[in-house]
Amino acid sequence: MSERWDCVVIGGGAAGLSAALVLGRARMRTLVVDAGAQSNLTAHGIGGLLGFDGVPPAQLYARGRDEVTRYPSVEVLDGEVASVTAHEGGFTVGLAGGRAVEVRRVLLATGMRYELPSVTGLDEFWGGSVFHCPFCHGWEMREQPLGVIAQGERAIHMATLLSQWSDDVVVLSNGPAEVSPAGLEHLTARGIAVDERPVSRVSGADGQLDTVVFADGTTLSRRGLLVASTLLQRSGLARALGVAYAPPGPLSEEAIAVDAMWQTSVPGVFAAGDVSVPMPQVAAAVASGSAAAAAIVRSVTDGGGRMSTYDEQDVKAHWEARYGERERVFSGRVNPWLAEVAGSLSPGRALDLGCGEGADAVWLAENGWHVVGVDISETALQRAAEEVAERDLCDRTDFVQMNLSEDFPEGTFDLVSAQFLQSMVQLDRERIFAASARAVAPGGVLIIVDHGAAPPWANLKHDHEFPTVEGVLAQIDLDPGQWETLRAAPVERDAVGPDGQQAVLVDNLIVLRRRADG
Repeated sequence: MSERWDCVVIGGGAAGLSAALVLGRARMRTLVVDAGAQSNLTAHGIGGLLGFDGVPPAQLYARGRDEVTRYPSVEVLDGEVASVTAHEGGFTVGLAGGRAVEVRRVLLATGMRYELPSVTGLDEFWGGSVFHCPFCHGWEMREQPLGVIAQGERAIHMATLLSQWSDDVVVLSNGPAEVSPAGLEHLTARGIAVDERPVSRVSGADGQLDTVVFADGTTLSRRGLLVASTLLQRSGLARALGVAYAPPGPLSEEAIAVDAMWQTSVPGVFAAGDVSVPMPQVAAAVASGSAAAAAIVRSVTDGGGRMSTYDEQDVKAHWEARYGERERVFSGRVNPWLAEVAGSLSPGRALDLGCGEGADAVWLAENGWHVVGVDISETALQRAAEEVAERDLCDRTDFVQMNLSEDFPEGTFDLVSAQFLQSMVQLDRERIFAASARAVAPGGVLIIVDHGAAPPWANLKHDHEFPTVEGVLAQIDLDPGQWETLRAAPVERDAVGPDGQQAVLVDNLIVLRRRADG
């Protein structure tokens, strides 16, 4: 049987160990897998980290390991993660050598590798007199002749910043500088020259750079170089997991996109450190690891799914704007699959999730059901209330304003209907469906209908994947001893678009009945 952990932290650098410390103090069973070879191990010391300023990185990591392993719930393992496979309830993490562990959460803290400009000799002085961050190394390079290997706007920014530490800075563009006249004027005003000669190599002695050699054989004396490096993923796990990357920036082409809770696009997978922070510094990595760990603890103790990072007022504003586009957004007709399923049932209590302007609730009430309709939009609920009042159905309907990703109606129902709970604003569907199942009374029915694909006339402004029947069933993961599957398959229906377009649409229809003795 595989081992079970609350979290695996992949990476034992500043972010990973910082996260492990918080997780350990929160009594979370945490496995840290450290492949070593952190990118800053060649540095003479850590610049700008309170309490560790100037301390060699290896000492920080050794002390960090000692601290986190004092907590009995934390284990640090030297090795590599070979694979991470998501499944319902968590992940299976395969370690090099064959060991496998089951985890509830994954934190990617694998760090980045630095791709340097193609100049011979830079690697030899990397982390010392060749560096990427003036805040980390500028103090040690102060008041010396320095160079910046970069082009374009990045050269202007880097050289201007570096001039805080030295009055002798030159841009070495290693070919055309690609600097605008205004940018060149800015550099000249700061006393910064631009040299476009191709750079052949750099040289020095005893680990200290002293000379830049150009392709024409001429040389320039420099004691330090700030280089425009590119950050790339050190590990292939992020790509294998399918996490989304942030748009390429001046520093990184492969930064993992995270939200305010350090969650990636893959539920249950978090990221911290250089893989996701906008500024690669040890201090930033420590801070992100600590914050990500706190978010992981919250996600586990809150009961499972992806935490909402939307402020409720922002979500409400989105839907208020949606319903405010025109006097009626939807057709006012009942969803056909609800009518087909509920038409064969004996009326009782019904819960209509995401009821919108109330078409389904009205149909249910007219067919003898007592209905609770839930939506986050006050505008939609007001329209629904006006509709039932006009039809004299107020005694059979009750509307509740609620964010289903955060809260859920109390009580049990003979029918729970979730029709097209898909949104420009991502919903916590796993949490909603779990609560929906709990709300079904013995003998009652849960119906879930999703768009299986976009209508041909849709102009989608999001990249959310359309769920599959199999994916939803796996997400709900109901006990077959307590539930009976009545229908679970894609279905087709004829539809007419906003401009009269006719098409056959594919929906995913799931109908489940709680057994009377379940």
